[in-house]
Amino acid sequence: MARSGGKRGPRPGGPDTRAEILAAAGDVFSRDGYGRGSVRAVARAAGVDPALVRHYFASKSVLFFEAMRPPIDLGAHAARIAQGDPALVGNRVMTFFVELWEDPVRGPRVIALMRAALDYPEVAEFVRKLVIEGVVIRVATEVGAKDPARAAATAASQVFGLAMLRHSAKVEPLASESADSLVERFGPIVTRLLREDTA
Repeated sequence: MARSGGKRGPRPGGPDTRAEILAAAGDVFSRDGYGRGSVRAVARAAGVDPALVRHYFASKSVLFFEAMRPPIDLGAHAARIAQGDPALVGNRVMTFFVELWEDPVRGPRVIALMRAALDYPEVAEFVRKLVIEGVVIRVATEVGAKDPARAAATAASQVFGLAMLRHSAKVEPLASESADSLVERFGPIVTRLLREDTA
């Protein structure tokens, strides 16, 4: 039974409040995008006051970045992708990204992150540092690209463009093509883009 005179409304913060806000933010931004998603919507989904959200996260952009950041060790993945036959590096890159896109939780968040990067410079900068510098440039360096930044940007344009056409615009036959087929078809292209300037 409810206590007589008990207060209603948003609950106060607790030990797990920050994690609960992040989970709610991931759902809200995956559904509504960066532009339409709001701190108030996140607070409502988490069952807390908007002021509590702002207590943990200084701005909407900080909340968005923390919520949409893939919960994986990108450095470790970059090292793993760079290992092995350099002639198959594009297949490993594609396997990593395709598996990420297809994940039922992480996939929508990654796609929402890339979609927001098209319209918001602060998100584009975050994606550049997180994915291009954190993964693709490191891989390009390891496989011997003379200009790793150029190679990474070119390869990333192929990978991100495919993600947008497949998961955002849902262009057929890309939207329904199997993951294995995507890796087989686009892996050699990404390899060439990463290694065309190798010594």
